Amino acid sequence: MGWFRITAWSVMVLLAFAIGIYALGYFLIPEMGGADFKARFEAIPWQARLHIIPGGLALILGAWQFHGGLRSRWTNIHRYFGRAYVIFVLTGAVGGLLLAWYAPHSPATRLGFASLAVVWFYSGVMAYLAIRTGNVPLHRQWMIRSYALTLAAVTLRFQLPLYQGVLWMSFYEAYSIVAWFCWIPNLLIAEWFINQTPLRKTASAG
Repeated sequence: MGWFRITAWSVMVLLAFAIGIYALGYFLIPEMGGADFKARFEAIPWQARLHIIPGGLALILGAWQFHGGLRSRWTNIHRYFGRAYVIFVLTGAVGGLLLAWYAPHSPATRLGFASLAVVWFYSGVMAYLAIRTGNVPLHRQWMIRSYALTLAAVTLRFQLPLYQGVLWMSFYEAYSIVAWFCWIPNLLIAEWFINQTPLRKTASAG
C-alpha cells in the first residue's frame, strides 16, 4: 500500500471515529448537541436511536474493513467485523428511513434522506449476498459503495456549515441540499474508484 492510500485510509479512520463517537455522544453525554437538535430527537426517541447508534457503530467499524492487513492476516476478525457492520447498516438504514419522515422543512429534504436510507440498505444486502455466494470481487465493490454511503455522516457535517457560513444559506436551505449532496458525490466517487484498472486487476485476482 502506497503512502497516498495509507494517508487517505488514516484520515478516513480518524474522521469516521470522530463523527461516530460524536453521534453516539448524543445519547451518552447530556451536554452534547444543541437544544433544538435534542428537542427534535426527543420527540422521536426510538427512531433517532435506531438510526444514530447503529450508524455511528457502522461508521467506526466499517473503516477497518478496508485495512489490508486485517483482511489478509486476521481473516476471522475481518469476517466478524463485516457481519456486525452489515447488521449495523441494515438497522441504521431502517432507522434512517423512519427518521426521514420527520426531516424538517420540505418534502425534498425527506426524499433525499429516504433515498439515502434505501440505497444504503440495498448496498448492505448486496455486499452480504455477494460474500455468501463466494464472489469476493463483487463483495468488495458493494462494500466500497456501502461505506461511501455510510460516510455521508461525515460529508454532511462538513457541508452543512460550509453552505451556511460561506454561501449564507439558512439552516433549512442548507439542509435540503445536504439531504442529497451528503451522499450522491460519495457514491459517484465510489463508482469511479471501482472502475479504476488497478481495482479490477485486484478483484480479478480474488
